[in-house]
Amino acid sequence: MSLASIDSLPAAPSESLLGHVHRLRHDRFQFMREIGQTGPLVRVRFLHRTVLFVNTPELAHQVLIEHAASTEKTPLMRLILHDVAGDGLFTSEGALWKRQRRLMAPLFQPAQLASYTRTINAEARRALDRFADGAQIDLAHEAIRIAMSVVGSTLFGADTFNQAEDLSEALTTLLDWINTHIDSPLTAVQLTLLGVCGHLRGHVPRQLEKLRSQTEDFLRDPVLLPGRNSAKMRRAMRILDQSIHAMIRERRAHPTSSRDLLSRLLLARDVETGSSADGMSDVQVRDEAATLFVAGNETTATALAWCFYLLAKNPEARARVQAEADAFGPDGPTQAEPQALAYTTRVFKEALRLYPPILILTRRTLKPIELAGYALPIYTNLFVCPYTIHRQPELWPDPERFDPDRFLPEREARRPRSAWLPFGAGPRVCIGGYFALLEGPIILATLMRRARFEIDPHRVIEPESFSTPRPAGGVPAVVRFVR
Repeated sequence: MSLASIDSLPAAPSESLLGHVHRLRHDRFQFMREIGQTGPLVRVRFLHRTVLFVNTPELAHQVLIEHAASTEKTPLMRLILHDVAGDGLFTSEGALWKRQRRLMAPLFQPAQLASYTRTINAEARRALDRFADGAQIDLAHEAIRIAMSVVGSTLFGADTFNQAEDLSEALTTLLDWINTHIDSPLTAVQLTLLGVCGHLRGHVPRQLEKLRSQTEDFLRDPVLLPGRNSAKMRRAMRILDQSIHAMIRERRAHPTSSRDLLSRLLLARDVETGSSADGMSDVQVRDEAATLFVAGNETTATALAWCFYLLAKNPEARARVQAEADAFGPDGPTQAEPQALAYTTRVFKEALRLYPPILILTRRTLKPIELAGYALPIYTNLFVCPYTIHRQPELWPDPERFDPDRFLPEREARRPRSAWLPFGAGPRVCIGGYFALLEGPIILATLMRRARFEIDPHRVIEPESFSTPRPAGGVPAVVRFVR
C-alpha cells in the first residue's frame, strides 16, 4: 500500500499569503484549538515552510518515542534558545546530549529530589513572612519569586530570594525576546538560509566548502534577529551569567559537602568511564545550570499561578485543597508525603493540562519516516502540541472544564500514553518533571496552611501569548492570615 503525500493533509484554517504566521502570533490559543479540531495531523505554513502539527497521543507517542532515534529538535529551538541555554540539555543534540543526559540523570532520581522538601517548604514560608494581613498582592508575581528562590536554594545552595526582582526581570526580558521571535518572519528567513547551507553540504566546489561551513556555523546563532544585542538584552544576559558564573567559581574555589545540584553537577562523572576527566567544563555547567534555572522557575511558577485562579473559580476544589493543607502542622508539609497531598497534586496536574508550560514540542525528521499513513521526507518539521492533545474531548470530556479528578489513578490508567505531556515524553522528557510535581503541591499547601488568598471569582484571566502561558495581568489577591 503506497503512502500518501503530506501535501494531501488537511490544512489549518485562515491561511494568508504569509501562511498562518498572523494567527500563531496574534491569536495563538484559539488558533491551536482550531488546529486540534482540524485533524490528527495538520499542515500549517509559515511563509514557504510547512510544519505538521501532531494532535493525538498515539501520533505523539510515535514521534517522541518510537521515532526518537529518527528525529531531533528543530533548528528553530537551538536558534531561539542558544543565547540563554547554550548547549544545555534542552538545545543540545547527538553525542553531547546523550553524554549530558547520562551525567545528569542520577541527580534527578526521586529519592534524591525528596531531600529538598524542607527547602521548598522553607522558601514558601519565607514568602509568607513578607506579606501583611490585608495586603494586595499578585500571586503570579509571588509564585515567580518563590519558585526562583527554590531553584536558587536547591540548584545553587544560594539565597536568590533577595535577588529575585532583578533575576525575574532578566528572565522576563529574555523570554519576551524569545516569544517575539519564535514565529517571526525574520526567524523563518534565517532558518531558510541555514537550511540552504545544510543542503549545499557536499554539493559545492571544494574551494567553497570552507565558506559554506563558516556561513552555516554563523547562521546557527540568531544573527538576523533584532534586539539580541540591545542594552536591555545585554543587561539581562549579564545578570543571569554573572549570577551563575560567580557561584561556579565559588564552588570550584571552595569545594564543600553541599548537596545542592550545582555541587553535584561539578562532581558528576560519566558512568560509562568513571574518569575524573569526564566531568563538565565550567561552560557546560553554566549551560546546564541556566537551562535548569529558567525551566525550573517558569514551569512551577506559571502552574502555581493558574492553580490559585482555578481554585478561586471552583470553591469545592479549593475546600479540598484547604483540608489537605490544614491537616499538616503550622509549617505545612516539611517532608515528602505524596498521599497527604494527593488531591493538591491532582489540582496541580490539571493546571498543567489546561495550561501546559511547553505549548509545542518541536522535532525534525533525520530520515524519511511513515506517520499516520503519510510519507514524511527527511527534514520534515513536526510540532507535537500538548495544548491541542490536552483538549481532545475523546480523552478529556468537556476539556475546558477544571476537574482535578481526571488524575485519579484509575482514570489515568485508562488513558493512552502521551495523553498528558506537560514535560514531553520519551528519551527527551524533561529531566525536572518529577521535581516540579513535588515542588508545586508543597508550595501550594504551605501557603494555604497559613493564609487565605481572596481572589475575585468573577474575574476572567486569559493566558498571555508568551513563551509560556502566563496569566495575563497576573492573579490579584488579598492576603488574610489564619488567626
